[in-house]
Amino acid sequence: MQMTRSIRQGLVGLLVAGVAVGCTGTAGGGHVTGGSGSTGSPGAAGSTGTPGTAGTTGSPGTGGGIVMTGGGGTTGNPGTAGTGSSCVGACVCMKGIPATSQVPRITRLQYDTVVKELLGVTTLASANNLAPSSLLAEDSSGPLTDISWNGYLSAAEKIAAAVMANATNKAKYISCDPTAAGTAGTTCLQNTIMTFGRKMFRRPVTTTEVTSFMRFNTLTPAHTGNDVAEAILYAFLASPSFIAVPELGQTMDTTTGALQLTPYEVATRLSFLIWNSVPDDMLNAEADGNRLATATQIRTQAIRMLQSPKAAAVATTFHRSYSNIAIGTPWTNNSAHTIDNYTSATYNAAMAELDAFFADVVVGGGTFADLFTSPTGFVTSALAPIYGVTSTATTPTKMALDATKRPGFLTRVAFLSTFAHEATSSPILRGAFITQRVLAIPVGDPDPKFLAMTPPAGDYKTNREAMEALTMGAPCNGCHTTKVNPPGFVLERFNAIGAWQDTDPLMGPINSTAEVTFSTVPEVKKTVTSPAELMAEIAKTPNAQRNYAEKFVSFAAGRSPNSNDACIVDQLSTSMATPTYTLASMMADYTQADSFRVRTLGN
Repeated sequence: MQMTRSIRQGLVGLLVAGVAVGCTGTAGGGHVTGGSGSTGSPGAAGSTGTPGTAGTTGSPGTGGGIVMTGGGGTTGNPGTAGTGSSCVGACVCMKGIPATSQVPRITRLQYDTVVKELLGVTTLASANNLAPSSLLAEDSSGPLTDISWNGYLSAAEKIAAAVMANATNKAKYISCDPTAAGTAGTTCLQNTIMTFGRKMFRRPVTTTEVTSFMRFNTLTPAHTGNDVAEAILYAFLASPSFIAVPELGQTMDTTTGALQLTPYEVATRLSFLIWNSVPDDMLNAEADGNRLATATQIRTQAIRMLQSPKAAAVATTFHRSYSNIAIGTPWTNNSAHTIDNYTSATYNAAMAELDAFFADVVVGGGTFADLFTSPTGFVTSALAPIYGVTSTATTPTKMALDATKRPGFLTRVAFLSTFAHEATSSPILRGAFITQRVLAIPVGDPDPKFLAMTPPAGDYKTNREAMEALTMGAPCNGCHTTKVNPPGFVLERFNAIGAWQDTDPLMGPINSTAEVTFSTVPEVKKTVTSPAELMAEIAKTPNAQRNYAEKFVSFAAGRSPNSNDACIVDQLSTSMATPTYTLASMMADYTQADSFRVRTLGN
């Protein structure tokens, strides 16, 4: 079904009257208003920098139209540094609430997750069978441009049409008959606006909003109930109250001096963080009952949600950010190899295994140590030969791998094959990743002119010998000999695609013993002889634990590490030193930070 030209024009007119291009969100609680606030200036870098300055309030729009969460112009983005500013080096705890954006937009992943969960739509035939978010611009917290706004409108129209054309999907949206005669059809539409709108807006729909949405039922010429229902769904999908995540509560918190988030804003923070989706019925009920005001109430819900299979969302999205294993990111090389029939299917299966592994650790009650020591694998027929196991599975299937060879994600094909060359392993790429990304030991980026260097001529029996010769001279020696190379040498037990090897392709025996630097302040060096030993040491290294906690807080809060957030980072990393402390507990404990339930803006 396609909306008629008149109803589409009426809909666009109502939306445009209330949503000005350049708006990053909405404020207040009446009709949608326009106006484009100016972008705030970023906070200054450094240990004691100042917060960013909020942009000026935009002027109100003139149209009535659809009632959203609107009432004023958009406030400019505050500086990302927050009140404690970003840090150079380790962040030191400074009490305070970092400045945050009032109106971030949901990500493309969250958009797809919500559309799938609420409407059953995963792909659009009218968009080359791609995901709905394929019609959107890239994720952005900046001003809403003409291009990105038109993307939302296009996606909304195609999704609404697909839903109304499919009985199963339509039933997820509307459970009554909008074409019924008399008041029955009108009542059906009103009830749908209230029930479905509660889910889409993550808060109750106001009486004024219901009236505004029902204007579609009175347009001239008259339209069928199904046409009106499709137009209402279009309007929901194009609404700033769905697209944006406004945090506009005005009640002052007497303890912190900051502004309290409303129960609905807290529920939304929880659901988008843990599930990448909207709150479920239980979380909505807690918000409706004003039972998300205290840290204890929030943690209770966080724990419940993290025990759900839907918590795989936070497990995969965060660990993709934490591990940063993808071609095109710093210190990566290949997803294709010229040995052992390695194909793009192999690489895709390897990346799917990582997602499944991280989800299993988080939802299954695993710890930080399990990330590096668990031998649990999720294997397909494409990965089985590399792991030396038998499998005909076409989807990641859980099985135990050899614990002496495959502990944790750094011994898996995804990491090992990405950080390698086409036909040879790369102890430098692998070692640099572990040193910088996992152990948080600063090394610095190499001068580009050194990246094309090759080992001096010599009769090398192993790749390790060649790399030692390559990096032994100045200026490489300082970092490579003591920091970068050693963990990579330990992982020389794995070839370019991640298969175990005892003999190097150059025919020499593999030497996986190295003195690895695990910390520089204080300096901690240990002789390691095997990948399993390396993983066990990483798992109990304090700076690796704190680095992990800091990356999670930065991910969850959507801002760079700063001295205010360093306080909760310190608490989480201290708890992580306890061997039984689970990652789910760490994530739930993050919600106990004052900054999770209150907000402040830049000056």
